[in-house]
Amino acid sequence: MDNIKVDAKKVDSVKNGGPEKDKVASGYKHDGRPLGILRGEISLDPQPSSHPDDPLNWPLWGRIYIALTVSSLGFISQMGSALINPAYVVMSKDLRITVEQASYCTTIFILFSGVFPIFVVPFSNVYGRRIIYLTFTTIAMASQIGSGAAKTYGGVIAGRVFYGIGGGIPLGLGAATICDLFTQGERGLYLGIYTLCVNNGPHIAPIVGGYIALNLSWRWCFFVPGIIQGGLLVITVFTFPETLYSRTELNTLGGRSYISKLGFRGKVLKRKIRPMDFITPYRMVKYAAVSLPSIYWMTANTYGSALFAVTGSHLAAKLYHFNVAQTGLLMGLPLTIGCMLGEATAGWVSDRVINVYAMRHSGYRKPEVRLALLPGCATLSAGVIAYGPCVQSQKPWVVLAVCMAVAGFGLQIGATMVYTYATDCYKPQSAETGAVINLYKSVFAFTIGFYAVPFGENAGWNVSFPVLGMINGLTLFPLIFLWFEGEKVRERQGRPHIHEDL
Repeated sequence: MDNIKVDAKKVDSVKNGGPEKDKVASGYKHDGRPLGILRGEISLDPQPSSHPDDPLNWPLWGRIYIALTVSSLGFISQMGSALINPAYVVMSKDLRITVEQASYCTTIFILFSGVFPIFVVPFSNVYGRRIIYLTFTTIAMASQIGSGAAKTYGGVIAGRVFYGIGGGIPLGLGAATICDLFTQGERGLYLGIYTLCVNNGPHIAPIVGGYIALNLSWRWCFFVPGIIQGGLLVITVFTFPETLYSRTELNTLGGRSYISKLGFRGKVLKRKIRPMDFITPYRMVKYAAVSLPSIYWMTANTYGSALFAVTGSHLAAKLYHFNVAQTGLLMGLPLTIGCMLGEATAGWVSDRVINVYAMRHSGYRKPEVRLALLPGCATLSAGVIAYGPCVQSQKPWVVLAVCMAVAGFGLQIGATMVYTYATDCYKPQSAETGAVINLYKSVFAFTIGFYAVPFGENAGWNVSFPVLGMINGLTLFPLIFLWFEGEKVRERQGRPHIHEDL
């Protein structure tokens, strides 16, 4: 259908900036062009402009390619953080440190990758996404090589600090880049692919890392991802265009050729960076549609992924006497399979549900419809709760693997749901929103290494895992509240009046 009948009161409310502003786009087929999923059938949000620099007007294959590139950067950043995990024992003997000290190679990355992107967001909203990816991918590559070549423990840790700074950028800005490329009704699929790559980086890492450490050395657990990031850097230099676009002012890139958009010409948007811009991400915390999903996701990621990583090596050696390679397989393969199955029922399903809703509601895509994935998230708690008693009673390793896969299934559904819902609610502020979600996740996951094993050893694994699984389950209840009342809450809180043109 080429035209949608839209309620006149809603249109007036949109023009006057009322509460219906978020609900209704233009309500017509954009220039008669089928630009993507359901394009030309219901209104688009945001509505593509007629300008060729608008990423929403780029060919679908090109936008998919950019989304896959960002996802690859996020994947290798995460994989590079955890590739060393199965080799803690070998590394500790070589550098004459404790296994606990060796584990700081991962936790220090988690901390810095969560905190640093907050300070980069203001620059990405002025100088663009491209230069940020190029700069910090270079830092990530160099720091990995540096850690691998370091002769002392202090040198390794210094390299990991800078790796957190460089490797954290795709984790903090990736969701914003996906939002630059796709409208609300189609971005769920691509945010799902992005979160699948980010989630599975640490899961695939121990599988690969175990064999690298066994057949080469633990140092190659740093060299390998550094080399891959170097290859991605070359690809990004020659094929990754700028995706930042303002809908109210012309970009400085306007009118230039595609090749010229691969260079750096200074500011993409002609605006100043003010000191207040650096606290803008923190201002997003006051919005329930950002903070409550972030709280859920920090427990989901920590107890559905990081918890298994921190305890896996200890339990595999103690219960099953696995070598480094076998430990890596147990730590990574079940979670990877679970996440892949979870995404098969997440991103595209989320898009389908919200687009069907829009067809029945004058083109309005209500963000809370994304929360229909909530029931699938409960499997994360179920898998974690069941895992502990299985460890305590020393069940066969395959039973533990099944529990991990069930948890991974819920983990991936939760990731896709959280990112799509929060960015749907505040698309112009998607960079800040993504940075906040990443901050909550990383800071909370950073703490797991200090209490996971002691808690399990002292209280019993049949106590520690069920307690942590129930904590994650409790954080689902605020999202259930948002499912029913989220729209009213958003209207009462209003919108953040910051770079609404993006």
